[in-house]
Amino acid sequence: MSLYESQKYWRQRSDMLYYSYIDYIMRTVGAKAESLIDVGSGNCPYLDWFDWIPERVSVDIRVPYESEGVKAIKGDIHTLAFDDTFDICTCFQVLEHVPDAGAFAHRLLELGELVVVSVPYNWKNVPRPTPGHVHDPVTYEKLTGWMGREANYKIIVEEPFQRHKSKRLIALYDRDPERTFDSSIKKGRIIR
Repeated sequence: MSLYESQKYWRQRSDMLYYSYIDYIMRTVGAKAESLIDVGSGNCPYLDWFDWIPERVSVDIRVPYESEGVKAIKGDIHTLAFDDTFDICTCFQVLEHVPDAGAFAHRLLELGELVVVSVPYNWKNVPRPTPGHVHDPVTYEKLTGWMGREANYKIIVEEPFQRHKSKRLIALYDRDPERTFDSSIKKGRIIR
């Protein structure tokens, strides 16, 4: 049984601080969402947290997450066709594994009206390389190049009590590149 099939990957990471940020961000900017696609979930059950969103889809090339409220699709987002765009597309800790991260990022932008991504931030190969990562270190500038534009919002989250590989960058990309996410946001709407 693989690391993802057994959910060992999730059990080792489920209490990380950055997941609390993801949960808060989703509850704020996704409060009125009707549909969500998550790309590269690796059988992690965080999609169950967003239970107010009626349509939730998990896509993964190996082990998509599935539950009573989450539809699983095993496949490659470049070859899968969807009837419409989703309100939100999430992709957490995946881009650093994808050889053509730019093409992958552009596909994410096609899938969602709002795209929420996270990547390991500026991880250096200290004390050793991270297995499966083909893009370490990932910086905001590198992510901007992949996405083809600046983020509407970004934050770096640092895990406490870790010396190495402790930071993650979370970035939001709205269809409207001018949309702002700041203290004026209240439960999924922006006061202008």
